Formats: sequence, C-alpha cells, structure tokens
Amino acid sequence: MQFTRLAPVAFCALLCLTGAAAQAASIVVNGSLTGPIANMGTPTGWTILEGTPDTLDGANNVGVMGATDFAVAPTASPDGGTWVGLGINGSYVERFGQTLKGLSIGQTYTVSWFAGNFGLNRPDASSPVQYLGSNAISVMLDGVSIGRGATLGLSPNWLSESLTFTASAASQQLSFRLADATKAYLSIDGIAVVAGGATPAVPEPGTWVLMGLGLVGMACAKRRALG
Repeated sequence: MQFTRLAPVAFCALLCLTGAAAQAASIVVNGSLTGPIANMGTPTGWTILEGTPDTLDGANNVGVMGATDFAVAPTASPDGGTWVGLGINGSYVERFGQTLKGLSIGQTYTVSWFAGNFGLNRPDASSPVQYLGSNAISVMLDGVSIGRGATLGLSPNWLSESLTFTASAASQQLSFRLADATKAYLSIDGIAVVAGGATPAVPEPGTWVLMGLGLVGMACAKRRALG
C-alpha cells in the first residue's frame, strides 16, 4: 500500500520531464489558422503571396459558405477550427505565408503542420470543377523550397508532417504551396515553428531533482513491501 501511495510522486516527475521536452513555444502567429470562412482569403497573421488561397472547414469547402463539394468528406482537423486550402493547376499556384521574427542565426528550427487532401469535386456544375490529384505541401523559406511533405492521395484523414531548417537571418519569410504541378487542392492546419530539431529538450535541473526524488520513493516503497 505504501508503494501505491508513493508511486504518484514518480508519475508526477515523469510528467514534468515530458513537459520540459515540449515546453518550447511556437514563434508562428496564428498557427492554428483561426479565422472567418473566406474564399480568396487567409486568416489574420498570414499573407497571400500567390493565387487565391481560402479559409475553410469541414462544412464550407474552398471558403464558400455551405459548399460541401469535397471529393472526400474530411475529418475534423487535429488542431480544430478552420484551416487553409491551397490549389494548383499547372502554372497556377496558390501560396501563403508570414515573416518569422526573432530567429537566431545558425539555430536549427523545426516547422510542423497537419496536411490533408480532401479535394474539390463539382462534376454537375455548368462549368465542372474537379481538383482530384495527389500532391504534397512544399515549405518555402524566403521563396525557396526547403522540403516537402508526403505525397497525399484523396483521403478523409490528416497527416502530421515536419522538417527542419537552419536560420540564416533574424527574420525570414515562411510560406507554403503545393509541390507539384498536378491539379490538386490540399489543406493545411496547425503550423508551428520551434527552436531545435528532433532531439528532446534537456530538462531543467529542478526537473531532474524531482524525478530523482520520485524514483527514490519508489525504491523505498518496494523494499518495504518486500520486507
């Protein structure tokens, strides 16, 4: 019973350790892409750089209120709320972004996002519109691609994606577009940029102390239970 009472101490320590690894704050403004439904419009904090990206959700495709003409009905975004849709058709490209500020030159950063391919399908319209192709989201820094996510076919699901870059200036423009010329319409949400790569953050000294106390408590409890 003593073991049962003392175990939560170690559990608390483990939670603190996990929190320390995830405590870095994103430097992106409105990475949740929260805003009103808008055809040819992006949420606050973001700028249209090419074409006409849209702000939409699962009930309002391409930023048009009441439009449910998805090729595949989307699941709710893991980040919740609205997101941005990006289309491409040959030389026609949609791109949006924002300027990241306060970067440390030479520091590695991780940019992460959620991506989905729900498409656009209006086969019965007077002028049918269909964006059904597979494509990927390209991440750009100062207008130059630094990588891309996975190529996504039509699916109701979201995929978590990320890549890293090294800052070369204190302020740099981060933007997103579709990677290939194939006609497609993809969605993006939950954009974050945090310092560091895939290696977890080093816990603060106080975290190590708390974890150590928890492990000592568990050891003592185990000895008493066996005695």
